[in-house]
Amino acid sequence: MNTHAMVMAMALLTSSAHLYAQDTVVIDGTVTDRHGKAVPLCDVIFNPSGFIADDSLYFKCDANGRYRAEIPAGHYNSLYSLDLPQYAKTQLEFWGWNLQLTENQTIDIAFDTIEVYSLAVWASNGGSQSLFAAFRPMHLAAAKLPRLYYKNVDGTPKAIMDISPTLTKGDIQASIDGEPVALIDFHWSYEHTGQCSAGKDSPFSENEPCYMPMIIAQFHKPKLAPGKHLLRVRIQDHLSKEIGEGVTHFSSNSMGLGF
Repeated sequence: MNTHAMVMAMALLTSSAHLYAQDTVVIDGTVTDRHGKAVPLCDVIFNPSGFIADDSLYFKCDANGRYRAEIPAGHYNSLYSLDLPQYAKTQLEFWGWNLQLTENQTIDIAFDTIEVYSLAVWASNGGSQSLFAAFRPMHLAAAKLPRLYYKNVDGTPKAIMDISPTLTKGDIQASIDGEPVALIDFHWSYEHTGQCSAGKDSPFSENEPCYMPMIIAQFHKPKLAPGKHLLRVRIQDHLSKEIGEGVTHFSSNSMGLGF
């Protein structure tokens, strides 16, 4: 190979290595239970495009609950973490949603028997200096014996499958980039989740629209720098003290809005 060809080859290799470095990021963290104790050998799964799909990326925690994932940089629909052998037996999952994984970062995880499912956040543009978070809370104990009932919502009876924990204002906490934000109030709503099952003990008819309880919570919005932020929501069942956590990314503009 002549000198020119060697130089071109070296340039190509250097460019490829640089591109590879730019196109991958390292996400790491520690997975703990409700007491802050490390969960060994758990699973952490990144979902680039959907809920769980063929392009999902699987990683294992070590014996100290640490995980390290080198993944393609980009936007991820979700990540979830669980102790797979114990799922739906003694534990549920941690979920992260709408994650902008474009640089190396640490995302610590905590899971127990409650899920903060499908967490989303948006800013109030009405001058209230607040933000809203919506999510569906699901509790393992309730899922094992779902509460099935009809509820009159805005004058219309709806078929409710209720597996939510018992929550008061003191049981909902949130932080942005690790700094606590104060809860103003929260309200229950109902998410249409599909068709009901009409089993032997079900009060519902076949193919009846089914709804599950979800929460819309209002928090004080702190002063936000422009760019990406991480909202973390932690809830605790008021009776059992079992917990669940979820996270989501959002990006604000220079006025702390735009999301």
